[in-house]
Amino acid sequence: MDLIITNEARCRDCYRCLRACPVKAIRIRTGDDADTLHAQVITELCVQDARCVLVCPQKAKKVVSELEQVKLHLQHGVPMAVGVAPSFVAGLPLPEPGQMPALLRRMGFRHVQETSLGAELVAAQHHRLGLDKPLISSACPVVVNLIEKHYPELIPLLAPVVSPMIAHGRYMKQLYPDHLTVFIGPCAAKKEEAQTPGIRDAIDFALGFDEFWEWVREEGLYPDGLKPEVFDGPQPDLARLFPIEGGMARTIAGNIKTEAQFTAITGLQNCIEFLSYLSRNKTVLPGLMELLACRGGCIDGPLMLGRNEDIFVRRQKVINYYRATAVQGNKDNGATEADLPAELMVRNFINRKVILPLPDEQAIRQILARTGKYHPEDELNCGACGYDSCRDKAVAVYQGNAEVQMCIPYMRRRAESMSALVMNAMPNAIILVNHDLVIKEVNPAGEHMFTGTAAEIVGQKLNKFIEPDSFLQVLQTGKMINNVTVYSQMDMVIRQVIFPLKNEKIIVGILVDITAEKKHREQFELVKAQTIARAQEVITKQMQVAQEIAGLLGETTAETKVLLTKLIELMRQEPL
Repeated sequence: MDLIITNEARCRDCYRCLRACPVKAIRIRTGDDADTLHAQVITELCVQDARCVLVCPQKAKKVVSELEQVKLHLQHGVPMAVGVAPSFVAGLPLPEPGQMPALLRRMGFRHVQETSLGAELVAAQHHRLGLDKPLISSACPVVVNLIEKHYPELIPLLAPVVSPMIAHGRYMKQLYPDHLTVFIGPCAAKKEEAQTPGIRDAIDFALGFDEFWEWVREEGLYPDGLKPEVFDGPQPDLARLFPIEGGMARTIAGNIKTEAQFTAITGLQNCIEFLSYLSRNKTVLPGLMELLACRGGCIDGPLMLGRNEDIFVRRQKVINYYRATAVQGNKDNGATEADLPAELMVRNFINRKVILPLPDEQAIRQILARTGKYHPEDELNCGACGYDSCRDKAVAVYQGNAEVQMCIPYMRRRAESMSALVMNAMPNAIILVNHDLVIKEVNPAGEHMFTGTAAEIVGQKLNKFIEPDSFLQVLQTGKMINNVTVYSQMDMVIRQVIFPLKNEKIIVGILVDITAEKKHREQFELVKAQTIARAQEVITKQMQVAQEIAGLLGETTAETKVLLTKLIELMRQEPL
């Protein structure tokens, strides 16, 4: 499973993680609707510094958690030993450092120790190696990932030594062979390091300080008033300074004679610049190169709490804890020195660099042309997409890690051109005015209606052309108007739809000239009335004729009836 996963429902088009990632281990892909872009971590390129998780404004990315597995094992009574990174005094809101072992014991851990013991073992291994040749410290898993995946030519300079977490895990496995081991610290990369082939025997589960504190809250174990306790096992000394910049040098100070023998660099971007320098120039190198990916050291790890505190405050907490617990003279004061066989302190590294296909110049130009970049001056190199230059982004598109539509200036121009096309093609007048009823924009149909050019109309008060009453009403009520009105200044009858763009503080008017239609309607009504009147006249005349005819027919019929009646009577009186 990937270490960092993305919730695509929350991830939408911001590219902030890509801008924050110095190795560009982010792939932008279209979603199911083909219109929304989502970011995915490219595992084979990712160095696991987890800054993308911290910078994501929608909290769409998260580091996978093993907390539920740890809780389940404890609930089933599985014996577990835990090591705590020395940065805990800066990474957790504890009133007293001694409350940490007290909390861990109440949560069910059988043995609780400080991973500073592993740091002492690492320092001892460096003593064995000596400082007569240049070595890059391998304590930081992000730096190890950076070298293995992006600067494999520097692998020979990596100190062949396990990290303090692995050394301490193996130490606890020797002490408590029937226990599962857990590490709690500020580093996301430690989760994958614990599962790395060749060293996965040391730590069974790795938790972040944030996960641990979430667990504390769920259990209702508040440290206020909790009596401080002491960690199990040997008590570390100078190794408690390991999480701060220069802490490793302080721990092995006995072998460092001059500043030329030691260099401390913190912050991922600084580490990248230094490694880039080393890959080009290996002639003058210091003896020990302590590289830590987080600013100021592990006290700025991505899984820490209290990140709102100044880095100096966090550093001081670590120093104060060391001073409060320092064991002067170490063995002479009763402290027991941890130890591991030398073979358990050795680690090998491998080249994990992925060779991605590179486009030729023609392919780059073709990709650039898809966003309207035909000449070098068209390449803004604004960085809004997350890449340092338009060409870098074109290479990413070629490699399948980016989409063409990530170019924000291009998409803006495209949106503006599309809206302009629609507005210019509208047969009806469109006018935009601000809250002072000053005309801000007008389309060609509006120019024709107001009998002027856009240059003459824009910037003028609306009342210079039409009565502003309807626009004022929309401005005051915030409600749309849809009606027919007469604008006497233009001698026009207008059907108007007027509505506000509240976020833009703009009033939009769509004006349809229906003057000719109204005149045609009036003419139609006149013809209809005249036709009805003539029809009524015809009907009246026809009724009169019908009545006269009926009268004549009635008289004739009566006379006929009389004559026939008389004939019948005569016929009855005289036989043939």
